[in-house]
Amino acid sequence: MSTLPHHPVDALPAPPAPRADSQWALFLDIDGTLLDFAPHPEAARVDVRLRRDLDVLHARLDGALALVSGRALAQLDRLFAWQARAASGIHGAQVRHAGTPATQDEAPGDLGALRDFASARAAELPGVLLEDKQSALVLHYRNAPAQRGNAERLAQALRQRAGDSHVLQYGDHAIELKPAGCDKGRALAELMAATPFRGRQPWMLGDDLTDEHAFDEVNARGGISVIVGPRRPTRANFALADPPAVRDWLRGLVLRAD
Repeated sequence: MSTLPHHPVDALPAPPAPRADSQWALFLDIDGTLLDFAPHPEAARVDVRLRRDLDVLHARLDGALALVSGRALAQLDRLFAWQARAASGIHGAQVRHAGTPATQDEAPGDLGALRDFASARAAELPGVLLEDKQSALVLHYRNAPAQRGNAERLAQALRQRAGDSHVLQYGDHAIELKPAGCDKGRALAELMAATPFRGRQPWMLGDDLTDEHAFDEVNARGGISVIVGPRRPTRANFALADPPAVRDWLRGLVLRAD
């Protein structure tokens, strides 16, 4: 990625509503964007109104709405009833095209015995949670910010043991060991090359460093990139304050008469 421009937190405008006659596609990150952060990934909940709003927009866009997340596809399907809809999981390591059965959500690079080492070491760090995604491991230290240094040292040890097949991805109070060569920008490009996204203007909403790759791809295509929350610097060109603001923005799209 190129160097991030230093936009002040209050310098970016809120995103406009897409023109009613425009051909556009919507890509949405989950944690920190659609959903408020939970103490543990498994504690996240999706309210009924948000699920209904996403269903309405998915239908209105003829299926050109994709969830693009660090979570695995199986988790997205459980949270949003998103089976057979377009999505990307594990920061681009999983890509599912519209109409593909939900069972096809494997990602490369199972970590095997490394997870046992990671589990034992993480247990020695009070407040640090280890999330196992089979092909990726995540160290969450949101509940213990003072453990950041220890979490980073453990993450580096995991990367060295994993070899060239995996890289580290830093996020909001989390460090992830994920398959190399994958990111949200590449996943977005792959989805844009296929029906129903092909030929549309992409819009991407995300909050974390992991979303900057997708912002790059969207900006290169003349789309709309939206940072959620106060994190700066960013290459996004618009901003929303927090997940409640995102949900209100989506609700406005649902209520707008096309």
